[in-house]
Amino acid sequence: MVQIHQFSPTVSYGDASSNQTLSLQRMIRGLGYESEIFCDRMPLHFEGRARPFGQHARYSAPENVLLLHFSLSYSPRVMAWLKEVPDRKVLVYHNITPAAFFAGVNHNALRAAQTGRRQLGELRALAGVGWGDSAFNVQELTEKGWTRTGVLPIVFEPQRYQMQADRQVLKRWQGRPNVLFVGRISPSKRIDDLILAFYHLKRSVRHDARLLLVGSAGGMEPYAAYLRALVERLQVADVVFAGHVSHAELVAYYQCANVYLSMSEHEGFCVPLLESMHFGLPVVAFKSSAVPETLGGSGVLLREKDHASVAELIGLLMEDGDLRSRITARQRERLEDFVPDRVQIRLQQLLRELGV
Repeated sequence: MVQIHQFSPTVSYGDASSNQTLSLQRMIRGLGYESEIFCDRMPLHFEGRARPFGQHARYSAPENVLLLHFSLSYSPRVMAWLKEVPDRKVLVYHNITPAAFFAGVNHNALRAAQTGRRQLGELRALAGVGWGDSAFNVQELTEKGWTRTGVLPIVFEPQRYQMQADRQVLKRWQGRPNVLFVGRISPSKRIDDLILAFYHLKRSVRHDARLLLVGSAGGMEPYAAYLRALVERLQVADVVFAGHVSHAELVAYYQCANVYLSMSEHEGFCVPLLESMHFGLPVVAFKSSAVPETLGGSGVLLREKDHASVAELIGLLMEDGDLRSRITARQRERLEDFVPDRVQIRLQQLLRELGV
């Protein structure tokens, strides 16, 4: 019988691409196929859940399918390995942040992004079929010459969030209006715009508000330093850089929040939008990249970055219960498009197109 395996450069708990890999494995096995995950860099905490890609040979066959998760770049040894793999290969494209965002911040990230964009062309010859987790991502594949494409959305599994929230986080941050952002501290996320909007919120609308920024700044220290300097120059209090957090802490931050705000200028999908929908937070997000597609007509989409107007809108959402309820109700409807049963139907359609 045909087997359907996956390759990802690395895997880690909490990472959106890794979560998708694990969700797809459960889904594929549920359809009756044998399915393993292979990695280039094997983290110790994933032992037993994934295998070094050197072990793939014993599972390899021309009739099998190998899904290649791609979100930055592959090492030269991976590219050489893929040229020898006889399996039918499908690229699963999670998008690559444009290299320009890393200029002057992280040279290694800049070079990796440039390499990844170049490899999209090389991988077309090796894989032939490309799936994106958004139509935005598929459009990028099309622009690189891919002709056999399809959209396989991110899987949202509510049970991942059915856990005890971290009590220390709840105790520390509950009780006041909180604006939340979840994501890497990276120039593409435009955290500076979040801070500027919060400055107006704090000064003119809600003096008791806090801005909770949840995400690692690893590798982006120059940008993080700029953000802290901006906070200092504006003399705005209650901007919290929470850093990398555990899953229990993440759940707590969502439970503490009143509004989710994103001013990001590049997203291949944006999983925190779905998480916010799940936790009943009204989403306010700048219209860029895949964000409008992920929201799917829900939330509040910003067409321009007028920081003072954004602050007024956030204040309204904090105070107008009826408006908030209408927005979150539509978000809950949109979230249903990403539950496992819906995505599994789409996966089966794409597999049929492969002749599986």
